[in-house]
Amino acid sequence: MLFKDLLGKKTLFFDGAMGTMLQAAGLKPGELPELWNFSHAGEVEKIHTAYLNAGADIIKTNTFGANRLKFAGTEIKTADVIEQAVAIAKKACAKKPGSFVALDMGPTGKLLAPYGDLPFEEAVSIYAEIVQAGVKAGADLILIETMSDTYETKAAVLAAKEACRLPVFVTVTFDERGKLLTGGSPASVAAMLEGLGVDVLGMNCGLGPAQMREILKELLAVSSIPVMVNPNAGLPRSEN
Repeated sequence: MLFKDLLGKKTLFFDGAMGTMLQAAGLKPGELPELWNFSHAGEVEKIHTAYLNAGADIIKTNTFGANRLKFAGTEIKTADVIEQAVAIAKKACAKKPGSFVALDMGPTGKLLAPYGDLPFEEAVSIYAEIVQAGVKAGADLILIETMSDTYETKAAVLAAKEACRLPVFVTVTFDERGKLLTGGSPASVAAMLEGLGVDVLGMNCGLGPAQMREILKELLAVSSIPVMVNPNAGLPRSEN
């Protein structure tokens, strides 16, 4: 069965966090997590495998911050990082038939104009480069996650839709008031994403399961496509 045929037919489970798992494996402050795809490929594969063994159907590539803005001034090529990350994830998934690889794309780290200095067209180009590399490497779907600005989200979705025919999942980050950083509401986000033709929409990060419950009700009330939720494991605790 093709991955797209499963949507809306059964509950699918994503994996959990990658960064904290890499830190537990020895990632040091200041290290780029995406470069562990080269220097510690075995450790990254172990993390994927652990999530698959715990029941995940879909694992995210270790590419959340992999884009040419992050690698500017270095010899690192974004496409090489993406291709290596997908290869590691596919190797892990080969051990569990029926599991899938999601190409993971996060924010660029810059605000789009006019609030910031990143032109919309350049943002689309940045995401298109990531998607093209991921498709070439054999990803099963595109996951655009942790988005807090609808304008940047639109750039990422357009890049994905123009560059491939894979299913596109999008999750945004709401605060406890149910608002994006730039003010969007669950209803406005759902309307925009459905209008752009994404396959699944939802939310991730920022809040734990309890804090997401009411926002989830709003999303379910207005969405006509599958909804996904990827909460934090509770909220951070401040000490000292």
